[in-house]
Amino acid sequence: MKKSIVLIAIFLSSLNALQAQKLDIIPRPVQIEQENKWFVIPSSVKIIVDKKLQKSANYIAANFFKNTGINAAVAIGNKHPQNSISFLVDKKLDLPDEGYQLTVTKKGVLVKGKSPKGALNGLQTLLQICSAKDVKKGTIPFVKIEDYPRFEWRGMMLDCSRQFFDKQTVENYIDWLAAHKMNVFHWHLTDDNGWRAEIKSMPDLTLKGAWRGPGEVLLPSYGSGDKRYGGFYTQQDMREVVAYASARGIDIMPEIEIPGHSRAVTAAYPEVGCVTTQETKSVQGEVKNVWCVGREENYQILDAIIREFSEMFPFEYIHVAGDEVNRANWDHCPKCRALMEKEGYTDTFQLQNYFFRRVEKIVAKYNRKTAGWNEILKGGEINPNTLISAWQGISYGIESAKKGYETIMMPGQFTYFDMAQSENERGHRWAAITDTKRAYSFEPIPDNDLTPEQQKMIKGVQGALWSEYLDRPTRFMEYQSYPRIAALSEIGWTKKEDKNWDDFYGRLTHSHLQRLANMGIAFRDFPPTAIYKNGSITVTLPYEGAVVRYDTQGKEPTRQSPLYTNPIQTKDYENYLFRTFFNEVAASPAVKVEKLPVANWNTSKVEVLNISENISEHVDKKGIWYLTFVPTTDESVSGVVRAVSLFENDKLIQTYSDEKTLKSKPRLRFVIENYNEKNTYRLDFSVENKEAKESSAKVHFNCSPYLEPEAKVTSSMAENPKFPIANLADYNPETYLRTDIACANGDWILYTFTNPVASSKIDVLTGIPHHPRFIINNGFVEYSYNGTDFIKGDDFDYGNASIYPKQPVKAVKITITGTNNEPLMAGQDLRINP
Repeated sequence: MKKSIVLIAIFLSSLNALQAQKLDIIPRPVQIEQENKWFVIPSSVKIIVDKKLQKSANYIAANFFKNTGINAAVAIGNKHPQNSISFLVDKKLDLPDEGYQLTVTKKGVLVKGKSPKGALNGLQTLLQICSAKDVKKGTIPFVKIEDYPRFEWRGMMLDCSRQFFDKQTVENYIDWLAAHKMNVFHWHLTDDNGWRAEIKSMPDLTLKGAWRGPGEVLLPSYGSGDKRYGGFYTQQDMREVVAYASARGIDIMPEIEIPGHSRAVTAAYPEVGCVTTQETKSVQGEVKNVWCVGREENYQILDAIIREFSEMFPFEYIHVAGDEVNRANWDHCPKCRALMEKEGYTDTFQLQNYFFRRVEKIVAKYNRKTAGWNEILKGGEINPNTLISAWQGISYGIESAKKGYETIMMPGQFTYFDMAQSENERGHRWAAITDTKRAYSFEPIPDNDLTPEQQKMIKGVQGALWSEYLDRPTRFMEYQSYPRIAALSEIGWTKKEDKNWDDFYGRLTHSHLQRLANMGIAFRDFPPTAIYKNGSITVTLPYEGAVVRYDTQGKEPTRQSPLYTNPIQTKDYENYLFRTFFNEVAASPAVKVEKLPVANWNTSKVEVLNISENISEHVDKKGIWYLTFVPTTDESVSGVVRAVSLFENDKLIQTYSDEKTLKSKPRLRFVIENYNEKNTYRLDFSVENKEAKESSAKVHFNCSPYLEPEAKVTSSMAENPKFPIANLADYNPETYLRTDIACANGDWILYTFTNPVASSKIDVLTGIPHHPRFIINNGFVEYSYNGTDFIKGDDFDYGNASIYPKQPVKAVKITITGTNNEPLMAGQDLRINP
C-alpha cells in the first residue's frame, strides 16, 4: 500500500512539473506533444544550418545566443549529428510551404522546414521555448511539434511618410515581426507628407519632397513643428533592408501612393498635378495632392518610378494604393475632362479606373503584380491578378472575394493599430477603440457570407500602423504595435478553432511580455482595474505579479510612485490614478478609479424592460452628473432607451422622455444641487428591444470633475457649419470647433461667462479631441476678471495652454500669433477645474 502511495505521489509530482513548465508559444502551434524530460544544451553545442538557409546562418546563431547565452559554432550541412541543433530544409515534408517540424530529444534539436521560411518559423518556436518563463535556462524540454500557418499572407504595414523612421528602426521592426512568424512587411514609403524612397530619375522627390518645414515645399504637419523635418532611404538602404528581411523570412511589399495622397510629389514636381482654378481638399484637408490622369507624360514618369522600385524590391507585388482620391480635382482639370469626353466616361470613378489599368500594365511590364486598397474596385474592371487590401471594413473584403480577387483582410475596425486602445489614450477613433482583446477577436473569413470557393480568395490578414500621431511620446510606435501584433500573429497563423482569448492572454502575460521586453520593445502593458465602493478603492491586477503604482493628486503615476498593495480607504477617489509598470520602458496607460455600474441589462428578446434602481450609495456630492449607457459589446447595441428619470427623495429632479438608441451610447446630464448624505436617489428608465437581437449595456453615473458655466463664444475665424463655434460651450468632450482655413497672426477666440467663475485652473485645449491635429502652434491664452482688462497666461505648447486665476474669471481669450501651417484649426471646450 505504501509503495502504491509513493508511486502515485511520484506520478503526480512529474505531472505537476510538466503542467507547470508552460511553453507559452505565440502564435499557438497546430500540434504539440511534450515530455517531462530535458535536453541540456552543451556549452560547445554546434548549430547545423542547411545550405538553403545559409543567408540566415548569422541571424540564427545570433538569436540563439540572445535567448540562451550560449555562443554556438555554426556549420553548413544537411545532417543532424548527436548533441547538435539542426535547421534543415526538406521539400518532401507533407506540410504547407511554411510548415515545420520541431523535435527535441536526448540527441538534440532538429528543425525541419518544408522551405527555408518553414525552418525559420521553427527557429522562432525554438527561441520562444528557450525563453519561456518556466523553462530552465540552458535546457530545452523534449517536444514534438508539427506546425504550419492558417494563412499564407501574414502582414504588417508601417507608415514612414508622416513620421520618418530611420533604417535601424525599420530593421528592428522587421526583427519583431519575424519573431511572431509574420511574413510580409508592407512599407508605406510615400504620402502627402513626405516621399521617402530615392528615385534617381526624379531626384527632387527626395531633395524636396522628403522634407517639410519653414522654407520647404511641404508645410509642417503631424507634430513636426517649425523646423526642418524629414528624411529618406537611399536605394542602397532599401536593398540592405530587403536583404535583412529576407534573412528573417520576410518579404517587403513597397507602396507608392497614387493617384491621391501625393502632395509630396506635386510639391516637388508641380507639373504632375492638375492645373485648376478651384482648390479642393482631400479628406485629410490636403490640396493639390492628386496626379493628373489626363497628362500623358505622367505615365512615363510612373513607368520610371515603378522600374526603379522593381529593381530594389524583388517581391511579386508592388502596392499602388488608390485610397481616398480627391477626384473633385479632376472635375476642374481641362486635361482630365478632355480625357473623360474622349473615353465617353460619365463619372470620375471611371477616370480612376482608367488610371489604374494603365498603372497595372506598367507594373506587369516589370514582372510584378499590382496590389491596391479596396477603392480601386470602383469604376470598372481591373486585372484579375490584382491583390486587394480591404481596409474600409469586412464587407469590402467580402465584395472583393465575391468578385474573384485575392484579398487581404485588414479592416480598420480591428487591424488598424493607430486606433486608440482605450477612451483616454492617444490615437485615432474613426474606426473603433481597439485594444489587444478586440484585435484578437477578428475573424478574417466570414463563413456565412462567402461560399467555400470564395473563402479561398481570402489570402491572409494584415495590420497597419499609420503614423499621424506617432510623433510623441517617445517610442509610441512600439506602444501602438505591441502586444496587438502578437494578437495579429495568432489570427494569421492559428486555426480558428484553436483560438481562445483567455488561453492567449495567459501565454502572453506569463512569458511573452517578458520576451517583448527582452527584444527591447516599449510595449503597452495591460492596465489595472480600480473600483471605488463604500469608501474604499480596490485594485485588480491585470495578471499575476503585475506591478501597479498610483498617484493621489490626479497626476500620471511614475516608477517612483507608491506601490499598490492593499485596498485604499479614501473619499477623494477622483484624484487617484493607477498604472501598471513592466520595466523601465514598458507600462500601461494611467486609469481612473471607476464606480460599479448603477444598472445593467442583457436580453435578446423582443420586450420592454422597466428598470428602477436605488442609486443612493453611488451619489456622494452635489454637482453635474452624467449618466452613460455603454453597450457590453459592439454587437449588443439593439434597442432604445426612453423615459430616463432621476429622483431625489422620491421627487423628480429631471427626466428625458425622448427615445435614444443604445447604439448612440446616450450621455445624459443631470444637476444635483441639494445633496445630503441622508438623501435617497432613484433612477428609472425603460429599454425597448424591438427586434430579437442582443441588447446589453452597463449604465454608469459619474460626477463631472469640471465646472460648466454658461458662456458665449465669439471668434475672428469663420466656422465650419458642421463644427460650429457653439460646440466650444456645450461641454460635450466629443464635439469641437473646426474652421475652414488655417489660423493666422491676429486671430482670436473669446469665451465670455455670464457670471464670473471661481476656478483654480482652466485648461485651454485645441485640436480634435484626442488627436493633436489642427492645433494652435503659436499663441497664448489670456484671462480677465472684468471682461475688459486681460492678463497673459501660458503660451501654447503642442496645442494646449493653462491659466491659474486668483479670483473669479469673467473671460478667457485665445490670442494667435502665427499660422498653424495646417488646412484648418480646431478648438475644444474649456476644462474648468473647481
